[in-house]
Amino acid sequence: MGHGLPPAPGFLTLRGKHTVNLQAVILRELKAASRHPATWGLRLAYAGGGLAACGFGWLLPGLAPQDRGQAILACLAGSGLALSLAAGPYLTADSVSVEKREGTLGLLFLTPLRGWEILLGKMGSHALQVGWAWLGILPVLFLPLLHGGVRWTEAVRLLLALLVTLLISLACGLLWSTVCREARTAVVGTATSLLFLTFLPWAPALVRGMFFNQGFLPDAGAALSPLTLVVQAFEAFYGRPGNRGSAPGGALYWGGMGAGFGLGVGMVGLAGWLLPALWRRAEAGARRSSAHVAVPAPEAGSEPTGQRGQRWWGRRDLFPCRWWAAQGLEEGWLPRLFRWTAVLFFGVMLWVSVATRHWESGFSAAFGTAWVLHVITRTQLGLAATRRWSEDRRSGAFELLLVTPVSAEEVIAAQLDALRTAFRRAWLTLLAMNAALLLMIALFPRQLRMQGGTLQIFLVFFAGGAVLTLADFPALRWLGLREALRAPSQVKAAARAFGWVMVIPWLAFGVAFLAAVHQRAADAAVVFLLWVLGCLVYDFWLVGRSRAWLMGDLRRRVAEGDGARRAG
Repeated sequence: MGHGLPPAPGFLTLRGKHTVNLQAVILRELKAASRHPATWGLRLAYAGGGLAACGFGWLLPGLAPQDRGQAILACLAGSGLALSLAAGPYLTADSVSVEKREGTLGLLFLTPLRGWEILLGKMGSHALQVGWAWLGILPVLFLPLLHGGVRWTEAVRLLLALLVTLLISLACGLLWSTVCREARTAVVGTATSLLFLTFLPWAPALVRGMFFNQGFLPDAGAALSPLTLVVQAFEAFYGRPGNRGSAPGGALYWGGMGAGFGLGVGMVGLAGWLLPALWRRAEAGARRSSAHVAVPAPEAGSEPTGQRGQRWWGRRDLFPCRWWAAQGLEEGWLPRLFRWTAVLFFGVMLWVSVATRHWESGFSAAFGTAWVLHVITRTQLGLAATRRWSEDRRSGAFELLLVTPVSAEEVIAAQLDALRTAFRRAWLTLLAMNAALLLMIALFPRQLRMQGGTLQIFLVFFAGGAVLTLADFPALRWLGLREALRAPSQVKAAARAFGWVMVIPWLAFGVAFLAAVHQRAADAAVVFLLWVLGCLVYDFWLVGRSRAWLMGDLRRRVAEGDGARRAG
């Protein structure tokens, strides 16, 4: 084709005379994703989550027919918000960092593509994956209209709010994936940023409502929060007039829509601008450090220490397998900052619940903070449990380790010990938070309005939560090792382990909750106690299955997983 002719349809002109089909980048990502069962499972998860939320709202007792539609729509809003926020950590948080680890990012820069075009292709492919999943949930959003009490404008506003939330989540994952190299750092950074973005703008409204009796109405600063968009989509909040300290509902909704869309586009643009610069800097640093620097062996009887003075299990020359397993498990500054900020907020809210008359808001905030920290810590453990084995399986280092005289049992024991040591502090923090909640309701039952059956329910919740923490952590460690050898990537392996340990028991909790609301408070406590016991049995079953699978023949499992990955 001559230089004077225009490019063919569907092609974009980049860098002067060079042309490249941007659709090829999207097709490359879509073809790679189509070979993985998780792509089809994503559609099932979205449609199933919508139907489960719809059924939960439909089965809630004690609601008038005109309120049933609003309850179903509220359940759908909560489910859709959770699914939209989870799309970024699951889909895009490791989309660019995996190219860095595998060394294929430089090949993409050999093409005429710019950084933002590479990200736009990845963004488009993942948006299409989620878009097909949203087609499964789209009819469910309009089911509340059949029950009455819901306008079609509410469902449309909710759908737009969830789509903007999805854009923010995917863009945040791309930005963190551009900055980070490790999947664990990118996923945790994305999840933490989205949590801060969702709840931190509501802090002024929380302070005004708890200490100044001005209600929990969001102000203009909360427009960036996806939670604000979902809440303001409902007619009761959308039609609210503005008053002192808060903006009108309609203005807050549409202002948040514009701000959220601009934030998502801005994060994609920032990631596209940073990607080439960070890649060049990383390549320059790799060339400067390419010369091998020998590390002197430790003296006899000495024990090396970690970066923060943490003592390992012994000398590297005596226990190389345990030293290898502990690499990369150090917690970054951002997760530590988030944890201690959450613990500080938890302590303040507990004090508010027992020292002021805002006991309900304070105790609810403390309980919610503890639950969020439980979920985040389990997510971190799932990512850490899958990282070492997943990466070494992809690089072939795992097979080299297994041909050494080290036995498979020693490899498994070393990894489990490393995970147990790395997460001991976080594990103790969660247990201490549950103990603090138990102590508060035991010492201040009148202040917290907990007596009789209500006190029994919360005792079961907090004591059972502590017991489940003792059982969930070993289950996540064993499942993480198993899924690292079965899943095509680390993020998918961590998602599978988290789903087995957390999602299935909490779906069972929804069933237990619906059964408990029809009972007296004392009988409801028995229902929740049976749920806790069932979760314990389920965790022991997961550990036993994973142990049998790994201990059967680890070398064969590694070979099978590597062969399945190459075939896929």
